[in-house]
Amino acid sequence: MDPESRYWCKAHYLDASALVKLVDDSAGDSKGREALRKYYNEHASMYSTSYCLAEAFGVFKRKFLRQEITEEQYIRYVQVLIDRTVGWKLQIDEVDILLPIVSSEAERLIRKWKDKIDFLDCFQIVTVLHGRNRVLVGESKSILITADNKLAEAARAEGARVWECKSERAPT
Repeated sequence: MDPESRYWCKAHYLDASALVKLVDDSAGDSKGREALRKYYNEHASMYSTSYCLAEAFGVFKRKFLRQEITEEQYIRYVQVLIDRTVGWKLQIDEVDILLPIVSSEAERLIRKWKDKIDFLDCFQIVTVLHGRNRVLVGESKSILITADNKLAEAARAEGARVWECKSERAPT
């Protein structure tokens, strides 16, 4: 690693799958979990959208309803997600979904990637590429952090910098 590269400022955008992996201790969600947690704890400028947070809360609710986690785990995961993200270092960044450029770009992505990602994934890509940190370039270019292979593939193809935390090494 170039000694100066550690000083680059990067914006890190966590999608719902990464947010879930940050707090979920169940065995089924373990691949890449420790690397993600280490990276999250060691880096600044963490972002997500309110939609990703809502989606992560929904994942925990579904796991509870399917009896994959206990009620105590469900409550703890929700509280930890709030405390370790929004209550600690995660900032919310999202483009205005009602802006014509945003809705047309999301529509384009939905049509192009309909077999791989859903609307919230499209909105996440739009936020990374057109949100407040869009001006960052080179070594400072924003990074989408996800545990979703299909989202990673689509985001990369659209020009986003991506870390798929289940199978790739953490970025430097």
